[in-house]
Amino acid sequence: MSREKGGLDLSRRSILKSAAAGGVALFTAGIVPSARAQATAGKVHFGCSLPLTGTYEKVARIYRDGYDFWARTVNYEITVGGKTMGVRWTVYDDENNPSRVAQLTEKLITSDRVNCIAGAYGTDTNLAQSAVAARHKFAVIQAGAASSRIDEEVGGHTTFTLVGAASSYYLAAIDYLATKTPSPKTIALVVVDDPVYHEHAAGIRERCASHNIKIVAEEMVPLNVQDFRPTALKLKNLGPVDIIAAPAWDVVCIKLVQELSTLGVQPKAFIGGHLTANPIVKQSLGSRLQDVIGVTLWAPSLKYKDPHFASPAEFLEKFSSTYGYTPTYHAAMAYAIPLTYEQALKNADPADPFNQEKLKAALRALSYDSVFGPVSFNEKGRIRNEGMPVLQWFGADPVAKIVYPESMAEADGAYPKAPW
Repeated sequence: MSREKGGLDLSRRSILKSAAAGGVALFTAGIVPSARAQATAGKVHFGCSLPLTGTYEKVARIYRDGYDFWARTVNYEITVGGKTMGVRWTVYDDENNPSRVAQLTEKLITSDRVNCIAGAYGTDTNLAQSAVAARHKFAVIQAGAASSRIDEEVGGHTTFTLVGAASSYYLAAIDYLATKTPSPKTIALVVVDDPVYHEHAAGIRERCASHNIKIVAEEMVPLNVQDFRPTALKLKNLGPVDIIAAPAWDVVCIKLVQELSTLGVQPKAFIGGHLTANPIVKQSLGSRLQDVIGVTLWAPSLKYKDPHFASPAEFLEKFSSTYGYTPTYHAAMAYAIPLTYEQALKNADPADPFNQEKLKAALRALSYDSVFGPVSFNEKGRIRNEGMPVLQWFGADPVAKIVYPESMAEADGAYPKAPW
């Protein structure tokens, strides 16, 4: 990837050179020493850290590509306070270590003198980053943590969040199933023992109560569990149950479906989490994915648009042709972070365009449409939305279609689900 117009330098040589120099991978093009110098050079300096090595390496690289895709889309130029300015990024590898995130955020603000900060990935890392940003009175826009802890500790006065609250993820899925006839009466939950997934489950419990759906079992599994046979056996011993819900990521969905289908556990509905659209799920499950329900933060079939793309489908096509893979919702969220800064900065005070308090005020007042969806923030700095679109997989060679809410639906949905 070229260094043209402040683009990310992601060459192997630059990675090795940076790692050897300081133990941190720095992805940048042409370091500018100070904010004043950047204003003179006519560039807006964006900065962040991501877990580019380790467990979350793959998703972190999607975020990084999302940032770069936005920069390419705007041709490395945006309007700030009526003036056209260039764009550049500095992205560090934080190894998913909150202490390292804090150190790197301090460096971004005091040494690299960035103008805008994109959030880290994960709750603890975002909180560590936001604590440093708050001390320097900086704003942060993040899309890597759904936990309510962000709202409670740093939301609105420091951090603005483009992903809905964790407790809201599965509300629409329960609402959707409650519309079916006969309506489901029982549900069993498989909950990963992690604070964010506890919040997912709390939202499901609340919604089930409102629809008179009884929770007949709640199996807690360790964060890094690999063997789902004991869990599947417990669910088999329950006898018939209408819904089994696993509010977790793709690996949990895959392993649980494999065990349930092997043991012949046949619920009327299976909610497989918020990453059923990850290609690895279909590759692993094949026809067993048929009629599985998922939720999604974003889909290319949605009817959204923004200043640069007429639709999510257009975004997907251009992103795929640029990077050689089909983007998940992470790419759309990542793209939306600098896009949101772009919208907030275009009418900034020309005399002091990067004043952070004025920037925060602009973010609080902001309301615009993006290919990720409508963007505006509540008093806690959280994007205003409730629940996610519900998708279901259809056919022996499963294809995902949105089934709820009705205003977005592409298909009627299936209930009860087909046998595994």
